[in-house]
Amino acid sequence: MFLGEFTHKLDSKNRIIMPSEFRDDLSDEFFITKGPENSLVIYTTEEFQRQSKRLDELINENKKNRAIKRLFFSSTVKTSLDKQGRLLLNKNLRDYAHIEGEAMIIGNNLTIEVWDVNEWNDYINEVEVNLSDIMDD
Repeated sequence: MFLGEFTHKLDSKNRIIMPSEFRDDLSDEFFITKGPENSLVIYTTEEFQRQSKRLDELINENKKNRAIKRLFFSSTVKTSLDKQGRLLLNKNLRDYAHIEGEAMIIGNNLTIEVWDVNEWNDYINEVEVNLSDIMDD
């Protein structure tokens, strides 16, 4: 289970340190892909396999389903942490998430999300203002 939020800077080689609280639950290899609201989502191998199976069950004749599958699988990168616990973010993923300097790494139960710190702050401020309404829905 991944919990909490952590701010880390992108280094000059576009690597970001993974919080130590998350490292033990990530296997040697894991997957990172584009997520909602310009976030990046990190899946453990087990969770990626579950998500892949769920997507494979979508009806391929549906245009929306094909688009979801194409976007998900084409933007996914299989990766690992280096010996210092850093994750390399490629240009495609950095550009999508608008990550240039600081990033917010958050635990989201079975996944990890990586956000540009400013986009995360804007998002969370908007959500917190409407929290009562969101919880009522």
